[in-house]
Amino acid sequence: SFGSQAVESLGAVSEAVKDAIKKRESSGASNGEPFKRLLTQGMVHGLTYKDPSTGRFLKPDEVAMDKNSGELRIKLTNEMPAKSYEKMSKSKYNGVDPNETVDMFGADATRLHMLYLAPPQDTLEWDTQSIVGMQRWINRVGRLVDSACETMPTQSFEHALDSRLQWSKEARETFRQTNVAIQRATESLVGSFAFNTAIAALIELSNYLGSVSDRKHPTFAYGLTCLIKMLSPMAPSVGEELWEIVRESGYLQATAGNAVAQNAANIASVFAERWPKVDETALKQQSVTIVVQVNGKVRFRLEDVEADQSQKDLIQAASEHAQAKKWLFDSNSGKQMAIRKVIHVPNKILNIIV
Repeated sequence: SFGSQAVESLGAVSEAVKDAIKKRESSGASNGEPFKRLLTQGMVHGLTYKDPSTGRFLKPDEVAMDKNSGELRIKLTNEMPAKSYEKMSKSKYNGVDPNETVDMFGADATRLHMLYLAPPQDTLEWDTQSIVGMQRWINRVGRLVDSACETMPTQSFEHALDSRLQWSKEARETFRQTNVAIQRATESLVGSFAFNTAIAALIELSNYLGSVSDRKHPTFAYGLTCLIKMLSPMAPSVGEELWEIVRESGYLQATAGNAVAQNAANIASVFAERWPKVDETALKQQSVTIVVQVNGKVRFRLEDVEADQSQKDLIQAASEHAQAKKWLFDSNSGKQMAIRKVIHVPNKILNIIV
């Protein structure tokens, strides 16, 4: 009805704005804005070639790479074409057939590439060759899942939570990294439709999981299953296949604790699963590395120190470091030099001016 308000208006700039104006006029000024939010999608620009002499747009088969110089040349004139990224159109011969990229790289790799290149409201400069980066990432995630299924977790994640205080440093960091990724991906998708930021969070999580040494700990299984769930909306075929692997190998059942979780582990589709929820208690870092600068230059690092320490405590720790004698103490008298100023960036940098 004219009196109702839609949640979102999506589309290219001109179409979305026209639709919003039309809805506003038809609903009447007293009803307010017709949409709660307007998201205008950016244009897709393709690589375009022009004849520098005539300004004529060139077809891709009218240019070729010169074997001797390695430069792109116009076949008929041997001139270098003018290159630019412009809005894709038939008249500019810069369109890309999606069927070709799907056949070459796969539908999910192509989709991830499109989402990762730029935020939805920005202009996207299309580069077919860089899709291989997403294809390689998908393969890395696949190998990570295959190797994980060869080492089952020692207990369910639900039971492991009861002994959280006894977790190793790596297990605590795995739990934190997973929840950071959940938070970033959720906020990006729900808040701003920034798919590129969500994918970046998943890439970071997969890279971290690839470095974990104790893959039998339940926190690793928790991180891996959350990764698959969050990847699936943007790469549905890959997500479904990976979920089938962890389900049929018995990996999901090994991570499940109670009867409800056991039944959920037998669900065939990943799309029947709930989106992971953030555990706020996991987001706080337990330990950090502090870069210590003396007079603005990096001199040493305080490794594995307790997070959120005060400036006073960090200065004390820096003074007791093995490198402190060289940089914070007078070489003749052996006494600690007077501290003129301290610049402290919590959990990151301690700059001591002496």
